[in-house]
Amino acid sequence: HFYKSYYFLQKMDISYPLGVFQQMTYAFQQEFGVYMVLAALLFGFILSFAVGANDSANSWGTPVGAGTVSLGVAFFLGSIMEMLGSVFLSAEVVSTVAGPKSVVNMALYKSDNVTECDKYMEHGDILMKEKTLVLGLVTSMVASQIWQLMATYLAWPVSGTHTIISALMGFTLVENGSQGINIGNPNLFNGSGVFKVIYGLFVSPVFTLGLSFAVYYLLYRFAVEAGKPAQLRSKLSYSACVFLIFLAITFTFVNMKKSSAPGGMSNKGFSFLMGSIVGLVFAVVFFFIILPYLSKMKGDLKVSFSFCMKNKKKDDEPKEQTVEIECEETDDNCATLPIIEKDAFIDESDEVKRIFRPLQLLAACFGALTHGSNDVGNCIGPLVTVWYIYQTPINYSTETPLYGILLWGGIGISLGLVCFGKRVIVTMGSKISRMTPSLGFTVVLTASVVVMICSIAGIPTSTTHCQVMGVVGAGVAKGWVDSGSFKGGLQTIDFSLMRNIALSWIVTIPFALVLSAMLYAVARVVIIGAFSGV
Repeated sequence: HFYKSYYFLQKMDISYPLGVFQQMTYAFQQEFGVYMVLAALLFGFILSFAVGANDSANSWGTPVGAGTVSLGVAFFLGSIMEMLGSVFLSAEVVSTVAGPKSVVNMALYKSDNVTECDKYMEHGDILMKEKTLVLGLVTSMVASQIWQLMATYLAWPVSGTHTIISALMGFTLVENGSQGINIGNPNLFNGSGVFKVIYGLFVSPVFTLGLSFAVYYLLYRFAVEAGKPAQLRSKLSYSACVFLIFLAITFTFVNMKKSSAPGGMSNKGFSFLMGSIVGLVFAVVFFFIILPYLSKMKGDLKVSFSFCMKNKKKDDEPKEQTVEIECEETDDNCATLPIIEKDAFIDESDEVKRIFRPLQLLAACFGALTHGSNDVGNCIGPLVTVWYIYQTPINYSTETPLYGILLWGGIGISLGLVCFGKRVIVTMGSKISRMTPSLGFTVVLTASVVVMICSIAGIPTSTTHCQVMGVVGAGVAKGWVDSGSFKGGLQTIDFSLMRNIALSWIVTIPFALVLSAMLYAVARVVIIGAFSGV
């Protein structure tokens, strides 16, 4: 790194000895950088823990709520998928922190080499811009993790993306005022900066709400409710679901590849084409081979650590309780009546459950894998940037992947999911709306399709918002079909809980922003010194 910096100055005909850069870097690392790296490692792990406890739990709320997998299986598979996604599929991990679409005006946090060399030779304070950026990243992680842990304790699914972005806005406002904010591009289809936050808060949730309602209304009314998977109408509906989920999966992984697409096609266009082909192949295989096999099976399919097989246990039958109704004070007038527990009521046939449980498990694993790959920047992006600046404070670059730090974040995400993910899983899986395998699959399916469509259009998305609104849309559709009225559909949703969740989404931005600003202001004065002009 030192030789690259020195060669850069040589090309500019600036004659500074190599030792100056070495001494500047060493002084920065020993007097300031090493302590910030240690703090970033600690708080980055805690932040990844918080993201795992809140964001990662969204993928497993619906399969656990529908009884497709046990909580232990959700923790086990979720940890593996999050880890694999964060380490091997993390593209542009620091794009939301130090990239061109960041809400922070990064140009204000890069020092001029010549000026810094002069300051060092005159024994002045050096690399102040890099120091303020590093400190701001650390305090932003602290503010973000505080809010996400609070939301997890209250069982509120919040967006980790909006939390860390808002925290970054808080610190840069304190340091550089409004100039520190990257207002960004207002184009809806290529939003950046502040507009990225605003669009992500409103566009994708509304889109998912409408799509999940439409998809599940048609699926439930014409296929699931009939309970006859052998009918051609039902078989085509189920195969269409298989087509869409494999389209979304293939598109996501092909689009992650940075190499150019063949034939002069755009990368997103090629990804969509490959997704359509793969989805069609799997849909045909499902229609002619897998679906007939699942239809002929007996019993139910569930996955837990105790078994993964057809479940025909008596414990899964509706449980009965008895109450005695006493009319007079004589034993002859006492009667015993069976009462079916509400939670034991089964409203989907075993045939339908056998079809959707494997699809729901596949969708949940895909959601966890993509969350680990795409949202890892929420907790690791600041840490990665701090590490880059520590290594090379002069002309630092954020292009080389750091697999060790990505693994560190993946471990934190997995532990957060296992230790505290249950709260958000329960909220997503049962408290917003009653969950079934077909409904849960539709939620993850529509959320994945929305993320794919928004990715093609360049509209920022929040996976948390998409999945929550997917539950609402599908729940209303199911209630409408069951009751025969839209009003009956609305009654299936716990709107008091939704009010709290929506409030938490709105409060996330100002809370994280203000908390980050306060923490940075104090830390700036204590660690670096008073602000300029104060």
